Amino acid sequence: MTLEDLLAELRDNILHDRSDRVSGATDYLWSDATLIRYINEAQRRLARRGLVIRDGTTPAVCEVTLVEDQETYDLHPSVVAVISAKLDGDVADLGRTGHAMLNAYRPADGLYWDPGALTSLPPGKPLAFSTDEETGVDGDDIAQLVKLRVYPAPGPDYAGDTLRLRVVRLPIEELTTRTLKAKPEIPEDYHLDMLDWAAYLALRIVDRDGEDRGRAADFRASFEDHVREARRSSMRKLFAPTPWGFGRNGWTWG
Repeated sequence: MTLEDLLAELRDNILHDRSDRVSGATDYLWSDATLIRYINEAQRRLARRGLVIRDGTTPAVCEVTLVEDQETYDLHPSVVAVISAKLDGDVADLGRTGHAMLNAYRPADGLYWDPGALTSLPPGKPLAFSTDEETGVDGDDIAQLVKLRVYPAPGPDYAGDTLRLRVVRLPIEELTTRTLKAKPEIPEDYHLDMLDWAAYLALRIVDRDGEDRGRAADFRASFEDHVREARRSSMRKLFAPTPWGFGRNGWTWG
């Protein structure tokens, strides 16, 4: 659905915002700009909590240029999570790991602890990645950025190579009064679902004898149900069984 379609659905069929209900300089309780702002917020909320936008092709979001000896990289502000990472030209993905695995490796004998036994590989071809480092900050906007860490740090032979990501992300382009023919970036199956949150935001500030408070609460509850169902659906698509076995002598990237 286009923004124009969604705006009409929200105003006419959900909020019942008609000119015969308002007297004054404006014909409506809510301006187009206000309702579009609520639709934008609804789309972001559904994308973040429902994990419904998965992207592996947008260069600005899904490509990281490696720098010699640099382990950590700020990702695009829209990135919520990284699903996988692969060096350009490779067949297999990098292994997914975490800060604890890279910085707290113990020898097989748990009764002996030597800080010098921390795992360490010289710069070379990155073999694994993690995203549980601290978050970065995107300039004056104070947007929280996901940090990607590769291990080991790229050696000179890999400087300038591209790491290709598959990510879960937020919408990149905001909808505005000038883009009424544009479509939201979340899948169309969720377009009407997100209007429940936009309706909640609109009705929470209007109170005709308490009627709108109840309607706002109902729309919020409905939206939360949509988010839970969207997240369940997304997690089913992202699910992969965890490999395990005996006799693997310590730890592996799996």
